[in-house]
Amino acid sequence: MLSRIVRASPFGTVQARGMVRGFAKKVKGGKGGAAATVSHDVDVDAVAEKTRDEVLKNMRGAVANYIKVLSAMRPGQADASIFDSLVVSAYGQMASLSQLAQVSVVGTHELAVTVYDPSLLKDIKSGIEALNPSFQVQPSGSTLDVRFPKMTKETRDELIKAAKKQAESARQHIRRVRQDGMNEIKKLKDSISEDDVKVEQDKIQKLTDDSIAEITRLLASKEKDLAQV
Repeated sequence: MLSRIVRASPFGTVQARGMVRGFAKKVKGGKGGAAATVSHDVDVDAVAEKTRDEVLKNMRGAVANYIKVLSAMRPGQADASIFDSLVVSAYGQMASLSQLAQVSVVGTHELAVTVYDPSLLKDIKSGIEALNPSFQVQPSGSTLDVRFPKMTKETRDELIKAAKKQAESARQHIRRVRQDGMNEIKKLKDSISEDDVKVEQDKIQKLTDDSIAEITRLLASKEKDLAQV
């Protein structure tokens, strides 16, 4: 059984048939090798639905994360809200930047990130640079000065390259989620027919195709936006 359940779907709702099916499993008996039959009742439709929901939850997360990454890939005017969703490594775990520093606008193209604990400067600097490789991040005491560069051909090419790299990371995550879902469905092969297993796997493949197509659409849209800046 899966340990996590989610119900929302951006690609349409999934319908469960609600049927409970029984199946039998043979185990070795005593003398003479007689076999005993142990009956099990498995709500295979509930398991299949939970599997799809779990797959959908994680694929939606990959798409949502990619959207956040793309939103930070923009040159030009400084905007403190760009760091609202940024998480960085701190004290051996991940924490939001808002817990570790104060962000303020100090110029048209510059932000100041005042870090509460100077020992975290290096980790926070790395997190900001990973968010957008075109940012120019310079330490100044306990503060990081973050400059938003004006758009140039070099900046544009760098951002497009980063967007493509993050898109491939998102696709790889979606494919791993797909494989996990397929493996869960395979566990039902003793409870349902091969045809039913194929039907459930096809549903997971459809979610995969839709999610990857959305990543591709977002990347194409970002490339178009950057070309017009």
